[in-house]
Amino acid sequence: MSDLHLLIQTADQRLSILHASGFHTRPGRFADLPDAVRMSNAAECDLHGSEAFTVERYEQEWRIPGLDLETDTRVVLTANGDIVGLVEVWDIHNPPVHPWIWVRVDPEYQNQGIGTALMEWAFARARATEARLEPGVRFAPRAGTIVGHQASTTLLENLGMIPIRYGWSMRIEMDSPPPPPIWPQAIQLQKYQHPQQAEAVYRAQDEAFQDHWGYVAGDFDEEFSHWQYKFFNIHELDPELWFLAMDGDEIAGVAIGYPYADDDPDLGWVEILAVRKPWRKKGLGLALLQQTFSAYYERGMRKVGLGVDSQNLSGATRLYQKAGMHVHREHVTYEIELRPGVELEQRG
Repeated sequence: MSDLHLLIQTADQRLSILHASGFHTRPGRFADLPDAVRMSNAAECDLHGSEAFTVERYEQEWRIPGLDLETDTRVVLTANGDIVGLVEVWDIHNPPVHPWIWVRVDPEYQNQGIGTALMEWAFARARATEARLEPGVRFAPRAGTIVGHQASTTLLENLGMIPIRYGWSMRIEMDSPPPPPIWPQAIQLQKYQHPQQAEAVYRAQDEAFQDHWGYVAGDFDEEFSHWQYKFFNIHELDPELWFLAMDGDEIAGVAIGYPYADDDPDLGWVEILAVRKPWRKKGLGLALLQQTFSAYYERGMRKVGLGVDSQNLSGATRLYQKAGMHVHREHVTYEIELRPGVELEQRG
């Protein structure tokens, strides 16, 4: 038996407490998707008031290269076979210094130890990820929740996780056309051409985010592959919502929008707003944002949202507020250090 499967077997022993309570646990399966989505949406409604998943979207996430349902997921089922809990350990990036733990429990089954057992399984499973790191590298899995959601906050903190970073979901509600963008000198707006510009857009975005908190340098081919899967498989590609700010042949900045947000079909979503360092502090970020607002407004959409690190040092939060956006919801990231060492992540 491989070291990975020995670690998984040890992790599964942590779920035996649920078996004694009449629950059954096993890896997730694609056949579980309808029930898993039902349960996850119930948990999402409890967490922030709206559903966020479809079977089609969830299937694409479970098919992402690098995720193995057998080793990276566990579901909790009742005696009747209903899914009431789910955990996923996301360690698809290399180096995997901060695996992401995603756990949901049916609100009707809270306070029965399901969340605790699943998180403890995830911590044990994460030890398999640690083995992929060089000696001396810090290793700390992470999870997140909504600020003010007492049940999930208590769960994470009781397990020894500590809050390390806060983020905002921001929105604008437009009752009139947004102001037209004012482009810096020499900048020309260009629509994205798919697929021939995909690599150039990824390189520009990656460079722009290198000084942002959370950035970890990885293998180009692997990271580009993950990026393509996210934007062209998991989410619906709409080239009309991809805007490139060009300075000659160079991409100075980019804005990437989704036709709608996961949790609100009436909300346009700006997934990426990135400006490369040589073109910052010239109004380019604001121009790209206003261009995106205008595109949604022309489609009849009056709400637009995005997510941002609220402690961002580049001034992004001030930019979004200047553009008329306000904080809609606050998120918090937790982590638990399983191995001290040298931190590879950008701490800006």
